[in-house]
Amino acid sequence: MTYDKAADVIRMEVTPGTPLLHPLPGQYYFLYQPFRLSGWESHPFTIGAWSYETGDDSSLTPTSTTRFIESIDFSHVPLLAGGSPHSDYQRHLTRDSTEEEHSLKLRFIFWVRPYDGWTRALREQCLLSPNPISETTVLLEGPYGDTFPLWKYESVLIIVGGTGIASAVPYIQDHLRRSDQNWEENPKNEKTQVRDIHLVWTTRQAAFIHEVSSRELKPALERDDFSASFYATRDTTACSEDLSDFGYEVQEGRPHLQSLIMSRACDASSAGCSLAILVCGPHGMADEARAATHLAMRQGHRSIKFVEESFMW
Repeated sequence: MTYDKAADVIRMEVTPGTPLLHPLPGQYYFLYQPFRLSGWESHPFTIGAWSYETGDDSSLTPTSTTRFIESIDFSHVPLLAGGSPHSDYQRHLTRDSTEEEHSLKLRFIFWVRPYDGWTRALREQCLLSPNPISETTVLLEGPYGDTFPLWKYESVLIIVGGTGIASAVPYIQDHLRRSDQNWEENPKNEKTQVRDIHLVWTTRQAAFIHEVSSRELKPALERDDFSASFYATRDTTACSEDLSDFGYEVQEGRPHLQSLIMSRACDASSAGCSLAILVCGPHGMADEARAATHLAMRQGHRSIKFVEESFMW
């Protein structure tokens, strides 16, 4: 765990006890920290990103995950009990026990905003550590949640607030995986139909934008089929210089979602393509985005799919 005071966010890098998990966008886990005096507490968090490590090498890039999945045959492991609207996406895998399989280490990334109770205790644990990193043991329960087939839409607009970026990054990385040549060469994989993705992210601290943009979002920021609009409700100078290399800047305040959605809907209709709008943020943001989408559909822009991810469990 690492607490970034400027961003006011704890970055948790969790290594599960088994590499056989197959993480997907839209999934979340309940996290338990055992042996606490306050008792047995569980807290749900969306997976913000994941990586696979081999020996001393590690990478969060999509291609490393793609090659991992293609090079190893897992045993049949059901990911979720029962059916789901998108259960066709969660395929069972087959296993071939090899030395490479056992040498791989799966790592989950969670972003935790410290408030009260357990999350505040995690922050204090980080601050009391003699070095920037604090280690602890947590138990994972899951995965839960459904994966929406965002890759089937030609245009994608993602609107998130704060730590809601955790729901966006896996879908963005999934697009990069499906665009990779290694993925397309496998006939079992469904190629992406997405032509462009636009991310609209509003958060309190600009430092949080810098943290994620310099790591998990960096591969996407370098692509022509991805664009982003960053907004910070507090200091915006913390990361503007770092993002200038990608041609981005952090704007002050909040975006006008109705204008953004109407513009995107008009562009999609003019191009004759489908549009998916994924939203994950506070209730006010979700309500505004939903109302704007409804207005766009009433004005004749029908090829729109609105998807809302849970922000407060």
